[in-house]
Amino acid sequence: MNAQTIYNYEGKDYIVEITYKRIKNVHFRFDGEKFLISCPKRTKASLIKSGLDKYAKKLINRCVKSNAFGDKHIYLFGHKIPLSYPGAIRFSKDKLILFEDQDELMKKLRKYFLNYIQGRVFYFQNLMNAPQYLVKVRQMKSRYGSNNRAKKTLTFSLTLIHYSAEIIDSVVVHELAHCFVYDHSDKFYRVVYKYCPRYDVLRQKLIKAVFA
Repeated sequence: MNAQTIYNYEGKDYIVEITYKRIKNVHFRFDGEKFLISCPKRTKASLIKSGLDKYAKKLINRCVKSNAFGDKHIYLFGHKIPLSYPGAIRFSKDKLILFEDQDELMKKLRKYFLNYIQGRVFYFQNLMNAPQYLVKVRQMKSRYGSNNRAKKTLTFSLTLIHYSAEIIDSVVVHELAHCFVYDHSDKFYRVVYKYCPRYDVLRQKLIKAVFA
């Protein structure tokens, strides 16, 4: 027996396909577009909903990661680039990154992205008249950026390197806006939209893992 419903995650409606089987446990999957759930017969809708609330973010992030970086490709700044090991990626006329394996590639990309994001933060700090902050890059599973006002530190997820420059800028503006308003009130978003008028569109691309 099958059923279908809708689950809203961060403002986006996802189709949920439920398959009832003669099994003991509930299994959750995400295929990039919809949630696929296998569960015992007579499983309550409330149990499925609570499971989605618990696992949706992890399932979506895992799918995004696999789409962004495969064995034979990687998305960098919104562009799909073929991969082979050992290999090389040219970012500009004067910038060529050589690597022997995946670990070395990610290490060098992290260093490159830190330099890149520092430049974008510096640009928007001047534009927004925001205070100077230390900028860091690390792997973050549940967030794309964070603003620690006490330590005056901005931290960005390395995952952002897969997205277009415009989408990256929208995250930079979001985090710098927290220098002025720490919550997500209307006042906060007025700051965001002032410096990133297409924020809504770019945010949806980020959520849906539309890299370009």
